[in-house]
Amino acid sequence: MQDLSALMRLEPAPAAGPAGENRRWTARLRDGSAVEAVLYHGDSLCISCQVGCAVGCPFCASGANGLGRGLTLEELQAQVLAVEALGHPVSRVTVSGVGEPLHVRATGEFIAWCRSRRLAPSLTTSGGPVLKLREMIHQHHNGLTVSVHAGTEATRVRAVPRGPALEPLFAALAEEIPKLSRSRVRKIALAFLMIEGLNDSDHELDAFAERALPLGIWTHLYAFNPVPTSAHRPVSRARYERAYNRLTAA
Repeated sequence: MQDLSALMRLEPAPAAGPAGENRRWTARLRDGSAVEAVLYHGDSLCISCQVGCAVGCPFCASGANGLGRGLTLEELQAQVLAVEALGHPVSRVTVSGVGEPLHVRATGEFIAWCRSRRLAPSLTTSGGPVLKLREMIHQHHNGLTVSVHAGTEATRVRAVPRGPALEPLFAALAEEIPKLSRSRVRKIALAFLMIEGLNDSDHELDAFAERALPLGIWTHLYAFNPVPTSAHRPVSRARYERAYNRLTAA
């Protein structure tokens, strides 16, 4: 491991939640690029794996300026070590910040490194490349969440423009999940981010449920948090609750 100061430096950024609850940093890399690291609930660190992102989700600030580059293994590790050096104990690490972890060569090695330090690693992915997803499902992570955000192919293209189509994505999940132990199956989940006018219709939710239910895994239904780079808007609380009840009853 190189000296941290040669790899990156952390600069405080506005809080990611109520005052005193979460801590956010901008990580300035040696080439002048910047990514983000956020410490949630005192000991859960969310790190970034790329400068920008190629997936192009229109509601996400991460890819607003396209993809710069992937981070090296040392830069992934440095985010953890730099936060620890500030006196914050870390017990869980999630690769869920800026970037698509399955596009980064060092992600698998980083997960192994976390486990070697008794850190619980997890990641969030748009699911592609599908071959990488198949491999990652069987890695010794503490959780893998696949961001789907659609039930139909037309909406998937709009929501996750350069992610895999739903058909090969769910085919891979259907083939790989039965190979897992019951305890490992509980580590796999789907995510559906509700956005007004994009994917919030009953038809879209029903189509998603039809694909998701046979897998027998958890689904996280999220409310959209607006970002300055996107014109998309969140659904109302009442609409979110109706959608939650609809999926729960499916």
